[in-house]
Amino acid sequence: MADWGHGAVTASSYAIAWQPEATPSHIAMACAIAGIGWQPRPAMTVADLGCGRGYNANLLAAANPGWTVLGLDHEPSGIAEARQLAAQAGLDNTRFIEADLGGMGLAEIDSLPPLDVVIIHGVWSWVSDAVRAGIVQLLARRLKPGGVAYLGYNALPASGPDMALQRLLRQLAGPFGTGAGEAAAAAARAMVRLRAMAGALKLPRTPMLARLLAEPAVLEPGFVAHEFLTAHWRPVFQADLCRDLDAARLDFVGSVNLFEALPGMFCDGEQMAVMRRMGDSAGQEFLKDLCLPRGFRADVFIRGARRVDGVAALHGLWLAQVGTLPEESPVLNTGASRGEIAQPLWTQIATMLRQGPARLGDIHAVLGPAAPNPTEILAILVSTGCVLPLFQGGGPQVAATRFNIAAAATYAPHGEDLGEAAGQYGLATPHGLGGLPASALDLAIVAALLEGEAAEPVALAQHLQPRLEGERLLMAQGRIAARLAEKLPAWRYFGVV
Repeated sequence: MADWGHGAVTASSYAIAWQPEATPSHIAMACAIAGIGWQPRPAMTVADLGCGRGYNANLLAAANPGWTVLGLDHEPSGIAEARQLAAQAGLDNTRFIEADLGGMGLAEIDSLPPLDVVIIHGVWSWVSDAVRAGIVQLLARRLKPGGVAYLGYNALPASGPDMALQRLLRQLAGPFGTGAGEAAAAAARAMVRLRAMAGALKLPRTPMLARLLAEPAVLEPGFVAHEFLTAHWRPVFQADLCRDLDAARLDFVGSVNLFEALPGMFCDGEQMAVMRRMGDSAGQEFLKDLCLPRGFRADVFIRGARRVDGVAALHGLWLAQVGTLPEESPVLNTGASRGEIAQPLWTQIATMLRQGPARLGDIHAVLGPAAPNPTEILAILVSTGCVLPLFQGGGPQVAATRFNIAAAATYAPHGEDLGEAAGQYGLATPHGLGGLPASALDLAIVAALLEGEAAEPVALAQHLQPRLEGERLLMAQGRIAARLAEKLPAWRYFGVV
């Protein structure tokens, strides 16, 4: 492995996996729930550390032309792809930097502009101590007072059982070089060998093991290489991360998994009694990690917290439906419990949201005395994928349109397999400070609509998949009709089309 990678896997990529949680809109909701006074502004500087192929950074820049968005990563091929997409989308507010966070000198760090938001998704648990120290140093020197940071990382104790699995996969992979595809080939080799011997081993039956053993395969070798073949994969306790971030004077705010602010949703009575006795935040977060069987945390930190009226902040949030709302009250599965809104109350909420965007305070007021608290309503609606927050008015913006067309051309080109293309994408929205979750088919449909095609399944199918005939053409028309019925209202609410 090359030294410039600091033990991380290099020259191996996998499908785009855009995460709506790693955006300022989710950070804003977490801050509101915690009673912290932070709101995105029309002009900000945002940095994505470990930006990978740059999809998230480009999407944020397209959705927010007043922001400057920096993407830093050690992998040159990812930086090259990010710059190419930015050029195709005509973005002039992005800057992508090939950077070694483990070796950046103070002059190099200080050449970066002061930062309002730093996003660090899927980095901390996979890198060396030198890279972690570089991240903290960058935060300490460049994150503004009042600035926020998002960190998504593997957490203990839930990730602990996979530590032996990671060591086994590295053993099964054998030595591999840094050439294109070598890490992915090594991961594929390890996956085959693991399937052959898993029945004879006493490995903990974790969700990750189940995904690795699934037939047909559900994990790309490139993903497995990045996830497990790094020399430094080390999940951490949340308190240890907080201790490391003390050097940057960061305070813990909360999780972008909003339900985690409500331990009563996943702790039983005895656990709640213990939590009350824990007293401090660190002890309570540790107890949450004992109760929740999730190995990935996504936390928000702030450099200088300013307290505000949390209820007022929540009541002021505007929400809009992301897709077709179900008739039955959606169920939030936390992994330890199931939470839902009573059916009569859900019927009232769904009726309001089907009429258009609504303020959370108005939703809460309409429900009357039986209403759950605003945090519970927001957590269930967001965590079940029913709504996202709206932050801006106005019509579709040119930058978002150009990005959505360029993203479709790059990642969802016209072709016979369009409906089955891999990846999790986002559509840039000028109303959401980020994006709407989208499949490759969604990208292609939106791009066609933006280029003037009618919102009509037959015409769209012929435009996007012109070589299909007979039954396959009818199936394509059906898929497109279903997506339009589910997604078109949300695309319009959020200014995508």
